[in-house]
Amino acid sequence: MLMAVSERRLVLVTIAALASVAAGVANVGCTTILGSSGSRYRWAMQNPALVAPVLLDYDVQEYRSPLMASLADGALVVSAPADITANFNLTSVSSNGTDAPQKYILQSIYLRKPAIVAEGTKQELSHELEVVLVHHEVTGTGYFANVIVPVEVSAEPGLDLLAPLVNQADLPTQVGETQPVLVTNLLPLKLQHVYQGVSFQHFWGEITTSCNQSTAGARVLMRNATMATSKPVLEKILKSLEWTPSVVPVLPPAQTWMVQPCPRGGTCSLPTATDLTSQLTEATQVLKEDTSKLEEAKKAMDSSLLGLTSNISNVSNDAYTLAIRRRDDLRNAEAAVDGASRTVSTLQEQINSAKAAVWDSNAPAQTGPSVSSTTVATSNQTTTTTSSVSPAVAATPSFLESSVQVQACNDGVASPLEVDLAQVEHVDATAAGAAEALLFWRLSATPLRPVDAAAAETAAEAPRLRMANLGDRLRISGDKPIMVLLVHGKELPISFADISVPGEHSLSGRRADAEIQLVHLPADPTQALAVALLMDDAGDASNVWLQHMAALPRAGEVAQVQGSDPMSMHPAFARGVAGHYYRYSGRLQKSKCAKVRWNILEERGHISSRQLLELRQVLQPPASVDSFSDPSALLPMVLPRHKVSLASVRQSTQTVPASAVAGSPVSSDSEPTPNLKSLLLSLPRRKRGTALSA
Repeated sequence: MLMAVSERRLVLVTIAALASVAAGVANVGCTTILGSSGSRYRWAMQNPALVAPVLLDYDVQEYRSPLMASLADGALVVSAPADITANFNLTSVSSNGTDAPQKYILQSIYLRKPAIVAEGTKQELSHELEVVLVHHEVTGTGYFANVIVPVEVSAEPGLDLLAPLVNQADLPTQVGETQPVLVTNLLPLKLQHVYQGVSFQHFWGEITTSCNQSTAGARVLMRNATMATSKPVLEKILKSLEWTPSVVPVLPPAQTWMVQPCPRGGTCSLPTATDLTSQLTEATQVLKEDTSKLEEAKKAMDSSLLGLTSNISNVSNDAYTLAIRRRDDLRNAEAAVDGASRTVSTLQEQINSAKAAVWDSNAPAQTGPSVSSTTVATSNQTTTTTSSVSPAVAATPSFLESSVQVQACNDGVASPLEVDLAQVEHVDATAAGAAEALLFWRLSATPLRPVDAAAAETAAEAPRLRMANLGDRLRISGDKPIMVLLVHGKELPISFADISVPGEHSLSGRRADAEIQLVHLPADPTQALAVALLMDDAGDASNVWLQHMAALPRAGEVAQVQGSDPMSMHPAFARGVAGHYYRYSGRLQKSKCAKVRWNILEERGHISSRQLLELRQVLQPPASVDSFSDPSALLPMVLPRHKVSLASVRQSTQTVPASAVAGSPVSSDSEPTPNLKSLLLSLPRRKRGTALSA
């Protein structure tokens, strides 16, 4: 009897303990909710007619004690300790003055590489590093605020924000590694310089928090001026970030507000919004004048062409030289009209935006924390109590928490091994419309002029590639995207390709002999997309793209190879289009909460028996338990090391057709020869801003 009672008590204690563990797992990272740096944006354009009716009053003091920095998945993260004074209020400058301010406390400092913009374009503010100050609102709104600071190199930086952090410090180089920074008290950390003498562009965004990977609304405050650092400091930080992934930028909303900082206790007033009406009137007049000049240039060019074509067998050098000069005048006039048209359009959009805008009208719903955090009051600020451990470390759950969290995140989301393509949506672009077709483009080796781009379409330089054996997959990546996929008008660079034997997807219960998965992995994980190619054993017929991949690496090893033309990977790539495929929403096989839109081509590719045998000798079947994780694990050895080029041959050739390359352009260094075909091909093709007479 006593034994039975004891056993019952033991069972009850065990149940209570398990319930306690389960409750803790359900609130991973929720005791102190930590924010993240959020998306990497294109820099927002200023609208001087939109001035926020709030002041950002800041209280930021120097700090000298060591801080802890850890290397997370995409940034170097420095924790803000409880004793640092770094906070700001957003105080409404209303007529009654009764609105309570929102109070934001610094949680962490993220150092990250900026998003990579396409070749031939640039950021509104050119910069080489971004510092993101992550703040949490402490009055119960549940909001965060990310202050994003662009940093560029200067030969003599007057106020170097980063030098105190990295001076004499050994920065972490492995994901999850933690090292102390700000280790010398010779140079204090002066975050107050972030707010002095500048303004910010404000809009609302969304970030992922440490509380069960939930999202929260975040104010995004982008500094309207860069800060400087020295070249050695930048190189040291970029060395630490060497293996963090490169991402494409997220576009900010068209409507952003200018926010003015003010030191706490200072006397500040709101800046006056600019009336853009006079600028619009002036720009409209300039456009009118430029349009008249364009029409005159067009008439002069028509006159020269008429003279040349009426006497085509006997064209003089003088007449041809005059036509060349008038062609250049026409080009310059068209460029002037284009610029003036854009100015008028921008000003009109800014005026309309200012008339309709209401401050904070698009603010997300306030959501208080699911688990309240402890706050302590000090003489100069209110701060959320945190440990001195990096947020990346503090937010990492234990093994038990991780497994439960991933299980909950992936509930109801199928992996490729769980999907039979006979049961998912089948897309037929011939019936559904051309917009449903998948287009494939080769990435040009270098930025090209339009007249050279068509020739490069068939002679693009094959990139160097890295092959990493992840146990059950061979991952192929490079310094540039492998190729470019066009889906619904969006150009998506392929981040990497995974090869598995046999394939992961099945059709009516049968898996292909091999499968190649091309994955587009952007900064926003909800926008990930993958194209899967099912490959059949074709005997002696080799897959040309795989021919150069000899001496395959063993599990855990990485090899460098000279790549070949990616358009030889699959018959659809050679045509540049696929109109029949299967589609569903799922996830990568071993991903942690990474949702993916899958597109599996119906048309099969091929691989030789010898290539299959070589792959089977170094790869285990898909989902083997001792294989490495998916890219969310951020294995440093397989992440891209350099900047990503998003310039594709399609972008370069959209103005001049391939047939135009047959004519040779006129050299500016030598006397022109009467080549009427070349002259006609080099005339402006697009007419914007005005309709010209024929």
